[in-house]
Amino acid sequence: TVLIAPSWGPSAIFSKYGGKIIDKLLAGGYHVIIRPHPQSYKSEKDMIDKLMAAYPDSEDLEWNRDNDNFDVLRRADLLVSDFSGVIFDFTLVFDKPVIYADTKFDKSPYDCWWLDTPYWTFEILPQIGQQLTEDNFDTLGDMVQQCLTDPKYAQGRDTARAQTWVYPGEGAVRAADYLEQKMKELTATHEEKEP
Repeated sequence: TVLIAPSWGPSAIFSKYGGKIIDKLLAGGYHVIIRPHPQSYKSEKDMIDKLMAAYPDSEDLEWNRDNDNFDVLRRADLLVSDFSGVIFDFTLVFDKPVIYADTKFDKSPYDCWWLDTPYWTFEILPQIGQQLTEDNFDTLGDMVQQCLTDPKYAQGRDTARAQTWVYPGEGAVRAADYLEQKMKELTATHEEKEP
């Protein structure tokens, strides 16, 4: 199962590739789940309506609009996206590979237009998946298989987790310790105030 979950706007997958990406995956025999960015239903309504009409739900294709994306991320084997943050939910939490589109990101409509430094998200992408371009678009099916089987992408996901996660595996203990300490502080403060 391949999940297509792009961002929105002029630099996103559907603005660049339209339905060609859906056609290519269906032709490869993949079950395809399409989960547009919620903003697409507002800002790109005409485009999404046309895609939904051209590619209705079927045995091989489904549209997903669940409020919570974790179930659909769990069900998919591979994600096709662009610069959407869902890439990191998918790769880091679920430890699954990604194919990301070369969309020539235009930061002007987004809340990062003022940043001058390279974005870490774009620097880490080649380590966690393959880039889809106009030049290699026809090999998308092969790319899916390579991303699913090549161990270098699993190693890249480990690298990304090491660069982004603090105290892996310690969250529950650290949260419980904090709450216990906070309760002691509040209890002591309350006892000091009692006559």
